[in-house]
Amino acid sequence: MNINELLKKSEFLSRNALGKRDFQGAHLQGANLSELNLNRSNLKGVNLKGANLTRATLIAANLGESDLSEANLSGATFIEAIFSRATLNKAIAIAADFSGASFSGAILQAADLSQTQLSGASLVGADLSGAILSFAVLTAATLSRAQLQQANLNQANLNRAILSEAHLQQAYLNGSHLIRAYLERACLQGASLAGADLSEASLRAADLSGANLSGANLSGANLSTANLKDANLRGADLQGAILSLSNLNGLLLAGANLSGADLSRADLRGANLSGADLSGACLMEADLRYANLSQANLCGAGLLLTYLNGADLTGANLSQANLIGAHLNGAFLSEASLTGAILPNGTIFN
Repeated sequence: MNINELLKKSEFLSRNALGKRDFQGAHLQGANLSELNLNRSNLKGVNLKGANLTRATLIAANLGESDLSEANLSGATFIEAIFSRATLNKAIAIAADFSGASFSGAILQAADLSQTQLSGASLVGADLSGAILSFAVLTAATLSRAQLQQANLNQANLNRAILSEAHLQQAYLNGSHLIRAYLERACLQGASLAGADLSEASLRAADLSGANLSGANLSGANLSTANLKDANLRGADLQGAILSLSNLNGLLLAGANLSGADLSRADLRGANLSGADLSGACLMEADLRYANLSQANLCGAGLLLTYLNGADLTGANLSQANLIGAHLNGAFLSEASLTGAILPNGTIFN
């Protein structure tokens, strides 16, 4: 640290004490600004790399294009602050308050944002790859097109958050809350969402291939045209979910609750649905060739024109199901219950 930098920091503190608020372009690398009141300050383009801002107050401050990499922001208040195009790589901001803040285009790679308050914040196009956001509150936050690859969002609250076209490849969202979240066209390849609550979320055209959704709550979620190839949905709740035209090829759905779900024209070739609850589900024109439906509950399910060639329906409950026009060549139906089912030729099984 040279003398010029020390003078600049000393001048900054003096001016701040006098109520001055314009510090644009200042050099404050490594400065100790802990607990300072910097509300509505203009800190655009300021070098704050490695600075200590713990418990500081920067409500409505402008930190756009500033360098906050490796800075400590823990416990600080940044309500409605501006961080557009700022750099916060490896910054530590545990339990900081960023409510309503703008991070559009900001870089926050590997930043620690655990337990932070980000409700209503804008993170459009922000780079949060490898960031830690566990237990963070992102209610109604906007994360469209954000980079969240391998980010840790375990137990985060993302209810009603907008994540359209977000990049969440191999991200960790175990136990997270995504009720009514908007994830259309989001990429969640290989992401872990075990036990997550995605009830009534919109996941239209999302890529969930290889994702772990075991025990997740997807009741009432819209997954139409989504790619769920090789995803794990063991024990997931998909009651009333919309899965029409989705790719469920090779999917693990053993024991899942799909009662009343819309799976019309879905691709379920080779899927494991053993013991799943598909009662009252719509499977019209779905492709279930070589799927495992052993012990599955298909009571009252709509299986019109469904492809069940080579499917394993051993011990399945097909009572009251509608199988008109269904393709059953090579299907295994031993010990299956067909009481009251409408068979492919239109006759009712007694």
